Amino acid sequence: MKNFDDMLPTDRELTVGGETFHWRDVRPEVLTSFEPSDAEDGKDDNAAWRLMDDQILLFLAADEHDKWKELRARTDNPVTIAQLNAILLWLMEQQTGRPTVQPSPSVPGRGPTAATSKAA
Repeated sequence: MKNFDDMLPTDRELTVGGETFHWRDVRPEVLTSFEPSDAEDGKDDNAAWRLMDDQILLFLAADEHDKWKELRARTDNPVTIAQLNAILLWLMEQQTGRPTVQPSPSVPGRGPTAATSKAA
């Protein structure tokens, strides 16, 4: 019998900025339920960062949400853009069981051949 519970990751911790967090599985619908919010003037320069934080918070245990928010508010030793992107990417990979990186590019067209054919 195929046990699909075996495909779930066992490493459910991540550390950033010296703080350790525990992530959990979420329903697929949760991952697609976001739309960036807009400020009253119609433009919110930080909507993308808040969206990423909201998505990460979905994975973290509820009792760790305040710790994440405090970590993100730090000006000394802040979470960098690279770390934020990497954490969200890693959580999505762990959740789906699939890497999210693009496949390596292939050369278009046929490869070179050893000999050319000539019409008779």
